[in-house]
Amino acid sequence: MSTRYATVAALARLERSLTDRDVALLHSVSELRFVSGSQLARLHFADHDDQARARATRRATLRLARLGALTRLPRSVGGVRAGSAGFVYGLGLVGQRFAAVHGWQPPRPPRRSHVPGMMFLAHVLQVAELHTRLTEADRAGRLELLELSAEPACWRAYAGGIGAQAPTTLKPDSYVKLGAGEYEDSYFIEVDMGSEGSRTLLTKLRAYLTYQASGVEQAERGVFPKTLWLTPDEARAEVVRGCVRRLPVACRDLFAVAEFDALLTTLNTTEVTHT
Repeated sequence: MSTRYATVAALARLERSLTDRDVALLHSVSELRFVSGSQLARLHFADHDDQARARATRRATLRLARLGALTRLPRSVGGVRAGSAGFVYGLGLVGQRFAAVHGWQPPRPPRRSHVPGMMFLAHVLQVAELHTRLTEADRAGRLELLELSAEPACWRAYAGGIGAQAPTTLKPDSYVKLGAGEYEDSYFIEVDMGSEGSRTLLTKLRAYLTYQASGVEQAERGVFPKTLWLTPDEARAEVVRGCVRRLPVACRDLFAVAEFDALLTTLNTTEVTHT
């Protein structure tokens, strides 16, 4: 039975029982908010064969859930045949306190996770899939991953435009920096689920132009990242490209649009400004 309260004793009991792999797994869940069992297996048990990986992931998540570090959503993804790999995990009450103590999350009273809506959960899991694929590609030598962060760590706060009364925050889904020989390539990534209309897309695109015009990113990091829009299919990609074509010609090269499954090919072929 999982721990119901994030007491000092419960936190100490968790700390005593954690392996390095457990800590890395909890950090992934803290950063990504919700992660499927399958994604956790690929991220943290890649050194096992398929059957052993599934067993090891099941044992680890069950033990961490009993300690209150993880909580499992009451529904799975991928259908009945997905089994334990289809369960979705977030931080439990003790896990939230552990994350705050270790500086992964801001200090705040632990709170019971509500069951998220299907659209929100689908988006969060797709972002988790993005991070999983990038980690696997780095491990396999298909790219060199120098930096990878999810929201809110990848958000950028800056002074708004003319007439703005308060600082503005750009909210990409992820930030990625890759090694490119002696150079570095950086990207903001938007994981598009096909649910937003053209007006909302244009508002998002223009937010990147406003942030670029502020000069904050260039001053802090030396270059403005390419924004890569990942879509569920080619039809949706064309919708996003149509919105990009409505921007000033000089700004369009700031954006690249591709299907989600073409992620690695796109990263390896897209032209960006190097640092």
